[in-house]
Amino acid sequence: MIERSHLPTRQNGSHDRPALDGGQGPIVRRLLNYIVANDLPIGAHLTEQALADALNVSRTPVRKALVQLHAEGIVEKIARRGYFLERPAQALFAASFEFPTFDEDALFERVALDYLNGSLPTPFSEQDLIAHYEVSARLARAVIDSLSEEKVIVQEKAGAWRFNPFLLTNEASWASYDYRLATEPQLFLLPTFSVRRDLVRACRDEHIRLLTLPTEQRTGRLAFKVDATFHEMIATCAENPFFHSGVVQHNRLRQLLEYRDAPDESRMVIWLKEHLDIMDAMVSGSATEASELMRTHLTNAMRHRRRPTPLRQTRKSGGGAERS
Repeated sequence: MIERSHLPTRQNGSHDRPALDGGQGPIVRRLLNYIVANDLPIGAHLTEQALADALNVSRTPVRKALVQLHAEGIVEKIARRGYFLERPAQALFAASFEFPTFDEDALFERVALDYLNGSLPTPFSEQDLIAHYEVSARLARAVIDSLSEEKVIVQEKAGAWRFNPFLLTNEASWASYDYRLATEPQLFLLPTFSVRRDLVRACRDEHIRLLTLPTEQRTGRLAFKVDATFHEMIATCAENPFFHSGVVQHNRLRQLLEYRDAPDESRMVIWLKEHLDIMDAMVSGSATEASELMRTHLTNAMRHRRRPTPLRQTRKSGGGAERS
């Protein structure tokens, strides 16, 4: 049974959060991350109050999350006793990324994936998004406005949109690395940079879990999410909202490039280990070393980047051949 007294705590007495979202992400994903991080055994009693305390939320969202997990067969509900874990904790790492909540980011991801596999009309309209994903007109309009402002999509005619063709080219890939080399190594050297050990620890755990997954489970989509979280974690440590928003937006732009190609297994292992080296330098307090490792890491990724095939010819929904 999960008791409050058994939950991991920080020195100041507040409960650790394994999620990297600062407490604002999808509650189902945060709950699954908590289960995995604490390696809960099959049959563990998942009480609403203990989980609410661990995740620093009220019991209501926890209750809704448990209902979702029960519907997916991840937890068992026993009358008058509550919920109990039905699957091994380590098997839930990949599953945690399969619970999108239809906020703007999640809807964008679904639009991108469906564009890649050809199930979304081209061009597409606001009504296409509403009908295809059963979302509100308000959310569909918000996503279209946001993607249009960021030049991810361009208007073909009144009310009809398609993805920016530049984002589907090799030049976009190289421009992406030029931008990152000019900015990301500098984050460690900012006077505001402060290592968030809780975020680094959680990010390291995700990297190790990805490394230890069977090859067939290390999908490109999952790898991209771990990769993007790593770079956003560093931007969070920089404590500069301009850099953070830039990294977040950049991840959204390069998502199309990364989702297009089949995973390159050997390179995936290399960049995961390079990320771990960078995190080691961060924790040891060597900002200069972390900066140089990041520069080398991005340069290596740029050198090994394969020349992609135009996106609409591949029609894949898999993940990128190269991460960084």
